[in-house]
Amino acid sequence: MADELNESGYESPTKPTRTIPPLYSITIKDNVHGYIRVPPLCRMIMDTPQFARLKSVKQLGCCHYVYPTSTHTRFDHSLGVMHLASKFYVALTESHPDLYSPVDHLCVQVAGLMHDMGHGPFSHLWEHFVSEADPGCGWRHEQSSLDMFLYLVRKNDIPLMEWEVGARDVEFILELVKREPLVMKDDWPYKGRGQEKAFLYEIIANYKSGIDVDKMDYLHRDGKAMGLPVTFDIERYFSAACIAWNSRGTSFISLRKGMEDPVLVYQDRSRLHRKGYQHKTVKVIERMMLDMLLAADPFLDIVKDDEGGLVRMSQAWRNPEEFDVLSDEFVEKSIQHSRGASLAEARDILERIHTRELYSVVFSKDYLLFDKICQEKLVKMAKFGQGKLVEGDLAVLFKQVNM
Repeated sequence: MADELNESGYESPTKPTRTIPPLYSITIKDNVHGYIRVPPLCRMIMDTPQFARLKSVKQLGCCHYVYPTSTHTRFDHSLGVMHLASKFYVALTESHPDLYSPVDHLCVQVAGLMHDMGHGPFSHLWEHFVSEADPGCGWRHEQSSLDMFLYLVRKNDIPLMEWEVGARDVEFILELVKREPLVMKDDWPYKGRGQEKAFLYEIIANYKSGIDVDKMDYLHRDGKAMGLPVTFDIERYFSAACIAWNSRGTSFISLRKGMEDPVLVYQDRSRLHRKGYQHKTVKVIERMMLDMLLAADPFLDIVKDDEGGLVRMSQAWRNPEEFDVLSDEFVEKSIQHSRGASLAEARDILERIHTRELYSVVFSKDYLLFDKICQEKLVKMAKFGQGKLVEGDLAVLFKQVNM
């Protein structure tokens, strides 16, 4: 027995490392949708370190400071979108079995699963941070989702062809996640699928009506976490949806009945923005988090390049291997427990958040349209109300709620 102990005094594990892909699906119990079936390929993607990072990225960023139970993650949401994408595809093709394809079905599921892999710490707040730290870079999380997915497949040797997912299908998956609003020209703009299957491009990210499975999941998941009511009925919408074609032979998603359902989606979205995502205190804490990240960016050495050199957090999106390091807790705890003087400002801001010593709201006003003149007037009125203030004492926070 003693001969089997390693240097730490514990018995060395004898179970061999799994080297073959799982050939069966698994079922997961989700607190929003109930039982979710995860097909083998999606399971392989889910069981990787790169996808597991999403367990450490909160879906709602700073909302948990106001709604303490809103701590669900991008991992949870991604599973939900995969599940709804599968159900919606089956519901749409049920009346058109000639359009059903097992590979299309799987590609839609994979796209739903990986669509948010590019989110940085604190979710959408990270995009604001990068844009302020590196103005003009134009980075959006959707592009990093594509980069992270391709990196995951390469890093983990995911055998896509075992499920007959070829190069054109990979292109299709990427198009489902990041596609521009469709402007019809003479030529069909997508390479993954032809215009007879254009309806597929409305399942994950719908730029026509804005109603897609991504929005369906986050409305219900976020509403449940924050205790805010959501009235849109997903099952009712799926049962009413159908595939139609225009005069050019391009398919699209239409409704047989229930024309009021899309209105409910936007009413729910507006309610969650007003009472949750853009709650006054959430906006204040987001600004403080941004200031913390900007103060830490030149000095925090948690991201390294291949030679061990410092990579700024705001630049990590350029390399998926470097971006893979970043998560909410890693960034926050690295700042909180730092000791150097260079990170003192960032530490102080974080401590103020934790001790609830928040920035004060000195003035607010509603605008139908907002421009630079409005911003200058806001700053002037705020200074007038608060006495002597200097440059840097004021920040203008924007709340925009689109129906």
